Amino acid sequence: MMYYPQELIEEIRMQNDIVDVVSQYVKLMPKGSSHFGLCPFHHEKTPSFSVDRDKQMYYCFGCGAAGNVYSFLMQMENCDFPEAVKRLADRAHITLPEKELSAQAKEEARQKQRLYQLHSSAGRFYYEMLQSPRGEAAREYLKNRQMLPQIQKKFGIGYAPSGRTLLMEHLQAEGYSLREMLDSGLVMPNKDGSGYHDRFYDRLMFPIIDVQGRVIAFGGRVLSKGEPKYLNSPETKIFSKRRQLFGLNFAKNAKRKELILVEGYMDMISIYQAGFHHVAASLGTAFHADHAKLMKKYVQDVILLYDSDEAGTNAALRAIPVLVKNGLRVKVTQVPDGKDPDEFLRHNGAQAFAKLLVDAVHYVSFQISCIQKKYDLNDAEHRVRFTVEAAQALAQIENEIERNVFVGEVARLSGVDTAAISREIEKLRQKEDTDSRPLLHEGRAFAKKEIPYSEKGLLEAQKDILLYCADHKEGYLKMREILTAEDFTDETCRQAFYVLEGLWEKAGVIYPAELTGFFEEIEQQQMIAAIFASAVPKESRADQEKALNEEIKLLKRHRLDKQISKCTSAEELQNLLAQKRRVEQLYITILYG
Repeated sequence: MMYYPQELIEEIRMQNDIVDVVSQYVKLMPKGSSHFGLCPFHHEKTPSFSVDRDKQMYYCFGCGAAGNVYSFLMQMENCDFPEAVKRLADRAHITLPEKELSAQAKEEARQKQRLYQLHSSAGRFYYEMLQSPRGEAAREYLKNRQMLPQIQKKFGIGYAPSGRTLLMEHLQAEGYSLREMLDSGLVMPNKDGSGYHDRFYDRLMFPIIDVQGRVIAFGGRVLSKGEPKYLNSPETKIFSKRRQLFGLNFAKNAKRKELILVEGYMDMISIYQAGFHHVAASLGTAFHADHAKLMKKYVQDVILLYDSDEAGTNAALRAIPVLVKNGLRVKVTQVPDGKDPDEFLRHNGAQAFAKLLVDAVHYVSFQISCIQKKYDLNDAEHRVRFTVEAAQALAQIENEIERNVFVGEVARLSGVDTAAISREIEKLRQKEDTDSRPLLHEGRAFAKKEIPYSEKGLLEAQKDILLYCADHKEGYLKMREILTAEDFTDETCRQAFYVLEGLWEKAGVIYPAELTGFFEEIEQQQMIAAIFASAVPKESRADQEKALNEEIKLLKRHRLDKQISKCTSAEELQNLLAQKRRVEQLYITILYG
């Protein structure tokens, strides 16, 4: 939700010339109508980073980074949209109005602020307990794990003593209510209903800190016998496991476009202590798309370093597609002999660990290696099964060149001809693109049909439509009569389509930098900016008209086929099929104006 009026957002943007702002970070040289420099978001030797003063946009022809002045500041400073607005307002000497919040919103903000303060107080308590006589066993444990005192302090490592109510008593003395303590998850009711006790006791404590540097939760490691070995805070108003990575608050300051991703607290801290500061851990929970999206804000490349046992390998295999789908480049490495990274570093040192990182392999090579371990390649039948399973993995790769590289790797391992493997992959990909279920017949009640669509094709269609609608007002008004919100599969494109109406009414012209300013998330800003920065014009009006008609039909077919697959009555089915026939007859004339 926007904190400030859109008119103010636009005024601040216009008062901050993008060339001037970018020049504070990147050396730019004028070239034609643009300025070029080395992209700050990926390593390059030849300048491919373009900043256009007329459009007030930037675009990198190397990595695809794009946006307006807000997007640039968010990427460079790793800040969110409200923070970028504040910084650019200060730069332009524009005073921002105080936010008007409802009573409910004010109370929600107050509760969250109290939880942040409570966690900070708990963190100090745990740290003091570690330094006290009660923490002797915990200090000895850390000494044996070779964790340096300065690292313990930096990460705020603490100790939850064995008394079951000590933290609760401390927080009460600090003025926190029982309701606040329960909301934090650090205090919980006794099972018999007789009272309350601390969630953590006799555990080494790891504060979980968000990217703004606030303590939002804790992880505790048991020191004596007991289960679970590691225990995390529960979900609260300020903590969600799927949206946090342990140590990312430090990793983002490394200003690297690569992140080492590990499983546990100790692994992360040991790697950091060894001098590799671009490391974070996934809180011992299943890897989620939200984790990948969080990482994508700060890095482009990930080295997965999970344990080399079966559980760690399976966890890595599950994380790979999530990372790849969210646009991250992934490599994988593992510690040999079943050791974890912490143990490896203690026995082998930083130089040997650096070699592990250098030797990290492309995620597809790792997948192939894991498949290979299941088969005896000296056996002919096993070679066939290995090749078929490897082909299934390669069929998921969209990039044809990348796919062919690994076809060669599979051929080398199996002895099967590359052409045969490529044919098998093509067969698998075609199978995914065809309807495997019986066709629907009109009048069949409870019939269902599932037609696969290319997500990439649907997205490109929506981008082309937006590009046309932003160039031609009369054409946009015609599109408004034809397309509905349900026709859009991408939420950002859907929002942009409806934002265009207000922009056309206000100014009679669409500025891409202004349209981009309607979005707060950097991923949304980059998508909108890239539509205008990387668009390839159609050869002629006839080509554009033909392409747009096909793209409109594609979106409408997709929507109708989804509805058909879920319909439960013959009457509904007949109505949808009639709509689909009308779509096939649809043709619009491109309007300019």
